[in-house]
Amino acid sequence: MTRIGYLGPAGTFSEEAAILYAAGRKIEIVGCPSLEDIFSDVAGGRLDEGVVPVENSTEGAVGAVLDLLAGPYQLCVRGEIFLPVRQTLMARRGLRLEQVERVLSHYQALAQCRGFLRRKLPAALLEECASTAVAAGRVAAGAGPWAALGPARAGRKYGLQEIAPNANDYPDNVTRFWILGREPLPVKPEQSYKTSIVFGLGHRPGALYTILREFAERGINLTRIESRPAKKNLGEYLFFIDLIGGQEQPVVRQALRQVDSITLGLKILGYYPVKD
Repeated sequence: MTRIGYLGPAGTFSEEAAILYAAGRKIEIVGCPSLEDIFSDVAGGRLDEGVVPVENSTEGAVGAVLDLLAGPYQLCVRGEIFLPVRQTLMARRGLRLEQVERVLSHYQALAQCRGFLRRKLPAALLEECASTAVAAGRVAAGAGPWAALGPARAGRKYGLQEIAPNANDYPDNVTRFWILGREPLPVKPEQSYKTSIVFGLGHRPGALYTILREFAERGINLTRIESRPAKKNLGEYLFFIDLIGGQEQPVVRQALRQVDSITLGLKILGYYPVKD
């Protein structure tokens, strides 16, 4: 049976994404304690694939995932999932919203509800946890006037009540997940594809413009450009780009060959079917 890893424990949005990806197929979904464990277990063959969050529509990129992809793991992106995210504020039964003194959650969830927390709980302490599910478990096990932010399924798992079911600052909050594997999927000619790459640049005038021009002159649409520190010297960055088109298209292959010749360490992270 195919085994798919996600950032656990059970009750996280990552688990929801894994369940969505596995729907209708014989797949075992496995909770992993960290993002690096997912990468390591996929690379080592203990998992067939991994589901990892890569960006959120309000809080941007998940830097740890980008760093791991750019690092030593030779994995490839095989697909993407867009998951609508509704953050729910949950507490032990009997606690009212105005009584909450501490809010626990993953840092992304706290950031996605920053305005709500400022308006409704301005005096509450905010505490980061490894995941939304860990936060729910701690609130359920504790005795203080605490609440957790996360998916409603985490509240049901730990017996918490919803005290604010829509805590997002933005109602159309969406997280994008990538499916990681050891080998790319076979290309289907009738399918539209997206390609993701990462590269470094030397310090020279117009360096990034030179790269972007290669895609623009060929009519290739770029859907995301992200920079991350290269973790070597201050001021050195890696650039992550998503583009519409797959390597089966001659114009994409030509652009990537040219970009490879003028960048430092171009790495193709994967090509995968476009999702709405």
